[in-house]
Amino acid sequence: MREVAPTISVCIAVRDRPALLVKSIRSVLASSFDDFEVVVVDDGSRVPTQDCLAEAGLLADERIRLVRQKPSGISAARNTALKIARGRWITVLDSDDELTEDGLARIRDFLATTGASWIYTDYEEIVGDVARPIRLPSYATPRRMLWSVMTRPRLPFKHSGMSIDRELLAKLGGYDDQIPIKVDVELVLRALATGIRLEHLAHPVVRFHRHGGSISRQRFAGLTVWFQLIDEYRRPRVPGVALGVKTVRAASEIGKWLVASLGR
Repeated sequence: MREVAPTISVCIAVRDRPALLVKSIRSVLASSFDDFEVVVVDDGSRVPTQDCLAEAGLLADERIRLVRQKPSGISAARNTALKIARGRWITVLDSDDELTEDGLARIRDFLATTGASWIYTDYEEIVGDVARPIRLPSYATPRRMLWSVMTRPRLPFKHSGMSIDRELLAKLGGYDDQIPIKVDVELVLRALATGIRLEHLAHPVVRFHRHGGSISRQRFAGLTVWFQLIDEYRRPRVPGVALGVKTVRAASEIGKWLVASLGR
């Protein structure tokens, strides 16, 4: 008998975050929508993820599929998840984030009613004991969103919680494993540059825990990659525009670093 594929594959790439990963997975399992699988790719954790999931009593759940690979980076780990996922939709979840109980149900309903092939959602940001909803903008065209991604101080999307048609993501070539960070930004810019419209679900479906280990805090390391992406994806290619966009981007990243530093 042929196994029926789930509607949604929640894909989590992880390295060395056992306690956070367990909370993340449990948030998915508590979902009010039950037609899903959880694909976990252990990207060379020092303590195998299998051990922490076994200790938490999660390995017996058949909805969880676990793959371990040698340390290869976030892009490679997410591409591995894409290869083994069976659902029509890929829902990305960072290993230190959690889904709301109604998150998958809202995603499924929004996909069904809009006919979208790619959606991004609002989210809840948690710093210590303080939580606040982050409301993201919507865009009429891919081009407008592309420029907003490159110039807006705060990204107008959250990768965690994004849901993408699996075949579309595969046709795009998945994640670029030639860049070390900002792989989510590169993927979104590549999609927008090819005319793919990202639809906005105006409801928080992810709880984002901001902490000192967040990759997003590598401001200066990311500037070089940002400059590469601006050179690659700016439209139109008017002379001098790239320099202006890079200046805006650099000012934004330095400003965020200063704010974070003063807040410590």
